[in-house]
Amino acid sequence: MFMGVVLLALWSMSILLIMKDRKVPSSRWASLTAFIGGFGFLAGIIDDELRPVLQDFINPSFDVMLHYAANTASLICQMGMPYAFLLFALHSWPAINEQTRKWVAGIAMLPIIYSLVTTPVVPELLINYRITNIWVVPYLLFSSLLLLYLYFREKDPLLRRGRYVVLMIGVAPILFITLTIYIFRLYGWYEAWRYNALLIFAQFLLFVGFALKHGVLGVKLSVEQNRLNMTLRALTSGTSILNHSIKNEVGKMQLILHRLNRLTEDQPEIREDIRDLQQSTEHMLNMVQRIQGKVQEIPLKESACPMDELLNQAIDHVHPYLQQKQIELVQVSKPRWTLWVDPVQLKEVWINLLMNAIEAVPVGGKLEIESYVSKKYFVFVLKDNGKGIPREQLAHVFEPFFSTKKHSESHFGLGLAYCYQVLRKHQGLMEMDSTVGSGTRVYLYIPRKRQMNVSEIEQKEGTQECDKSRS
Repeated sequence: MFMGVVLLALWSMSILLIMKDRKVPSSRWASLTAFIGGFGFLAGIIDDELRPVLQDFINPSFDVMLHYAANTASLICQMGMPYAFLLFALHSWPAINEQTRKWVAGIAMLPIIYSLVTTPVVPELLINYRITNIWVVPYLLFSSLLLLYLYFREKDPLLRRGRYVVLMIGVAPILFITLTIYIFRLYGWYEAWRYNALLIFAQFLLFVGFALKHGVLGVKLSVEQNRLNMTLRALTSGTSILNHSIKNEVGKMQLILHRLNRLTEDQPEIREDIRDLQQSTEHMLNMVQRIQGKVQEIPLKESACPMDELLNQAIDHVHPYLQQKQIELVQVSKPRWTLWVDPVQLKEVWINLLMNAIEAVPVGGKLEIESYVSKKYFVFVLKDNGKGIPREQLAHVFEPFFSTKKHSESHFGLGLAYCYQVLRKHQGLMEMDSTVGSGTRVYLYIPRKRQMNVSEIEQKEGTQECDKSRS
């Protein structure tokens, strides 16, 4: 029964991976690795659970067929899983070109074909593990070391987190399986594979946990993001109601104060108090309007926007503050992309982030802006050499009204929540990484599908002009 649960868990992972990112080769091979791995447990279910129950009710020849089916399933698992895992690792390595992958895939298939041809399945499955381990162990070890190497050299926090998850739910179980299925059998320990069931079940729980929290190979059950989005929506609704109520009540107060002001023309001390009250009501209205402006639903007004120009405009806006603190700002690489975005909102995002960084760094500090292209996103990175943010605070920086700035009346803790919301509206992401004493790095991810070529720009702008003329 437990092996059936494990089989269901493995094939569920396989389905989730292929449904979410079937166009991504690494996801396809990860899905295939999990699917093929399930055949080992299918063999165990047939031999250990199905045949003993059915042997008194079925024809002996059918029982033999079930046994052959179990042997075939076991052979598929043992021969196919190392190959699928190797191809997953190769497709996770961006430095290798497609032609090289095809050559490696073809050559790596040769020992599998030899093993399939020379391994008898009937009447018993007899795998020569001395020969099989000559190619299986190098496949699995090379793949594991490659994935470990890719994790340590990865700088992008989004990709690095994904590679860490792969190490936890992929590499660690594969190394254990290498021992239990292949190496131990050289010494006659054929039942060690049964311990894999507990490991695979724990792997599935980790898969679900990481998918809920961070995402696994493109699969993300975004509970945390949904929680933040729901908080923003509730806050938007709440501040709208609050703003309306305060406006009404403050309006009444201002009418009364205006009347009192006329009735006390000969009482200067009271009129001075009335002016103070009027200033206080104006301040209350300004505060509520500023808060509402940061949390309200953001409508995008999109157009073709050169990213280097938008970034330069944001830098020009904060230039006086850079000069005031003698901060050096370096653009390591300039984004030469034209994207279909809301330039006003994105410029405001950059101004918010640059002002946060300026406030965080000491006099004479340094800011760096870098941009590059990943598989799915255009990535912008803002680095500072400020004091950094403690890890316990970093988990809350995108929450509304949370702020690391103390004793400041000019900040409501809504700047990063607003930036997060703008990026989500663009189907993008925003990540932050920080080390106390070393500084902070903010990553903005904008989907590559928003890149525009000349014909697309003309077509979209023409459509917008038509819409305007109709209205």
